[in-house]
Order: sequence, then C-alpha cells, then structure tokens
Amino acid sequence: MEVRSIITEALSRSNVVPRRQPAPGDLMLSAYKLLQGIVGKFNNDNFLAFTQMGLSLPSKQLIHIYGKDDTMLGDYNYVFNDASEMTSYVPSVEEKQNDAWAVIKTNPQQVYGVVETAGAYHWEPIEVDGFDARYQQILQYVKAYHVHVDGVSKLNTLYVDRAQPYGMLKLNFVPHADFDGYANSDLLWTFKELAQGEWIIRTKPYLASSATKFKLDYNKAVEFDLDTDLRIPDAYIELLTVALTYKLAVAYPRMDDAQVERLKTELGDMINNVKVPKADTKQVLRDDGYDDRSSYWGVVGGRMWGV
Repeated sequence: MEVRSIITEALSRSNVVPRRQPAPGDLMLSAYKLLQGIVGKFNNDNFLAFTQMGLSLPSKQLIHIYGKDDTMLGDYNYVFNDASEMTSYVPSVEEKQNDAWAVIKTNPQQVYGVVETAGAYHWEPIEVDGFDARYQQILQYVKAYHVHVDGVSKLNTLYVDRAQPYGMLKLNFVPHADFDGYANSDLLWTFKELAQGEWIIRTKPYLASSATKFKLDYNKAVEFDLDTDLRIPDAYIELLTVALTYKLAVAYPRMDDAQVERLKTELGDMINNVKVPKADTKQVLRDDGYDDRSSYWGVVGGRMWGV
C-alpha cells in the first residue's frame, strides 16, 4: 500500500479530513512527519519484524559499519594502501590549507603532511606526537574492519560462532563507557553510534582471535516518501494506520475523549499482537553464581563453550 493511502485513511478515521475530500498539503505533510516518527520508534522498539536482518562478520576486535556516512577517519585524514597510491594522489590547495594528514596501511606509524615545493603540492613525512588525538583516530581507522551496509538503524545482538557442535553463543553487551574495565578474555561486546547508520563494534582480544566468525542481528531503517509502496505484511499496514490515526486524533482533536481512549486501547492491543521478542542491547542479568552455566561467570569461564 502506498504511504499516501495510509495517511489518507488515518486522516479520515481521525475525522480530521472527510473521506471523500482531498487532504490539504500542510496536513498531508504533517501526517507524513508523524508517520516517519511512528515507524522510527516502532523499529527501535523491535516491533517491526520485517526490518530485522542478520549479517555475518569476521571475528575482529574493531568493526566499523557505515552506510551513507563514513566519519570514522575524520576530515582531511587519508589512508593509502601503499606508497605508490599515495604518490599518485596529488594534494590540493584546500588540503594544504586544512593541514591534511595521510598514512600508509603497511606503516601507519609514519604520518605524512602536505608540503609545497616550487608551486606543487606533495606528501612528506612529518613528526606527530604518539598521543595526539587525531593520530589515534587514524590508527583506529587502520585497525578496524570496514563493512558497508545501507540503512542500519539499530544494533540488536552479536553472536559468536563456536563451530560444530556448539552453534552460536549470544555475547553479553556492556555500555561503551564501561567496556575497557573488563578483562581482555571476557566474552563481551559493545558499540557506539558515530553518525546516522554508522557504528563501531568492539569485542575483546581473546574473542576476536579465537572465534570463527560473528553474526550481527540488526534493524534496517525503513525509508519512504509519500509515493512509496510499502510492501509489508497487512498486519503492519493496519498497525501503522491505527498508530497514525491516534497521533492525528491527539494533534487535531475531532473525536471525543471516549473515542480517543478506545483508539489508544486498540493500538495497544495491536502492538501486543505484532511485536516480536526483544533482542535488546542491555546486558541480561542472571544469577551470578560461578557454577551456573547461564550466569555471566558461567559464560566467561567457558561453561557455555562445551568445556
């Protein structure tokens, strides 16, 4: 069903615009913005099963996922595969003025800056403090495994492949700010969002070096305009219609309180019917007894690895 049709139906159900009357442009736009917010929230709450995707990843300590934006390296920082690639790239006046830096993947400890000689610009080695924040950002970019995936709106769960016969193990999530406080052998993961659709995933060194591969479960963003034909299950079309109807009824009161309350109840029932089990990113807290196979210490102690 087209997005425009969903909005038209919701405007009619909420008594904002009569069914046989065209919706004014400002109301159509306002309803469209409301629908975008509804879809975004439902997706973030894991209510939209059709947006949930899986991705196999190599077992790396640092994984960079990006879509439209790639901000991890930073402006006017460059990473070249080899010396010949760097030599063939002629810096511009703009890059000279903005103090561009470059490194070569095989030797990222050496930083190059833009130098002018006889009116021409080229790369020359420069001295950089090893604790310089910009330099550390470049080194992190060189270390990371980069994968392009469009429209990643939320990271849900990271699994590690333990190989046969054990299958996948769900890793415990910890907040990014706390991650460095755990041991390098702990079976944990964390992430931070750099930009819209851009993420950094971190795991511990032991896990990254010993695992076969990772599997990431994530939610894909739902992008649409007024003329988009949403090819999704009918249950979700109705859910979006009812949710938008409720939002419009609150924003543009044309219904009595009893009608609005019934609409709210109907929306709650529909959410309960279509929502999927949440694979949220919060660490699951269990009995912390060391001998409990399902506890945190049971996981990090190897008891869920079949040993």
